[in-house]
Amino acid sequence: MSKIKGKIFISLLILFLTACSSNENTDSIQDDNPETTEEASDSKSTAETSQHGLSESPQADGEAAEESSVMEDRMMIYEAHIDLETEDYDQFQKNLQEQMNSFEAYMVETNINKTGNGTRQGHIRIRVPQQNFQSLLSGFENISDNIKSRNINSRDVTKSYVDFESRLKAKEEIEARLLSFLEDASATEDLIKISQDLERVQADIESIKGEMNYLENQSDFSTITLSITETKVVIDGVEQQNLNTWEKTKQAFFNSINGIVSLVSWITIVILGYSPFLIPLLVIGLFIWWQKKKKQKTE
Repeated sequence: MSKIKGKIFISLLILFLTACSSNENTDSIQDDNPETTEEASDSKSTAETSQHGLSESPQADGEAAEESSVMEDRMMIYEAHIDLETEDYDQFQKNLQEQMNSFEAYMVETNINKTGNGTRQGHIRIRVPQQNFQSLLSGFENISDNIKSRNINSRDVTKSYVDFESRLKAKEEIEARLLSFLEDASATEDLIKISQDLERVQADIESIKGEMNYLENQSDFSTITLSITETKVVIDGVEQQNLNTWEKTKQAFFNSINGIVSLVSWITIVILGYSPFLIPLLVIGLFIWWQKKKKQKTE
């Protein structure tokens, strides 16, 4: 009986030692391959990042978004030159004013010249809000007889405006520092030197603001220049004023009346004014005529 117990004890001991040896081999294999474990962890992290839709470079996304915003807020300047013809210049100008009122445009320059054949040529410069620029251009088709040419130019001044903004910010920071130095300065030489620098910086600030205001105005309002040629037909050899028959008739009638009145007035003046001299001459003339008639009867 004791022999059987001894065999059982030896068998259990062998099994226990075998299990311990197996565990040690497993741990050894894991320790010998750390890179495998790290690669698995990195793969898991990458998979989780992709799953949640996160970018690996958020800074790049921010720069892309900023660039997209700048593209949308571009500052553009539009200019157009249109050469057109119209049969009646006065009617065209009236229709043009109505179009301008409709699209909040205003006239900044106008020049009209008369040609040798009696027609007129005009040059008009118009400013119109940029959002109404294309609408006003399309409206010229309805108020002119023929558009000979149309040129449209655009200019992107976004970069210039952004540069002015950066320069303005830097100048304003310098101005703030100089004002701070001016308050703390006590020596006369320091006060003079700081005041001169401050004056120069403030002049630069005003200049930059002026350039920015100019770009803003040019981009907010577009410019349209019109060259207008009147095509009204003029009859060769006949002047326009000679065709006013009714006016000429009235003028001739009143001239005739004035002539008759002037003649009667002149005769009256002669008779009454020279009567002391004319009456004796008239009496002598009548006496001579009477003597001749008497002589003829006696013969």
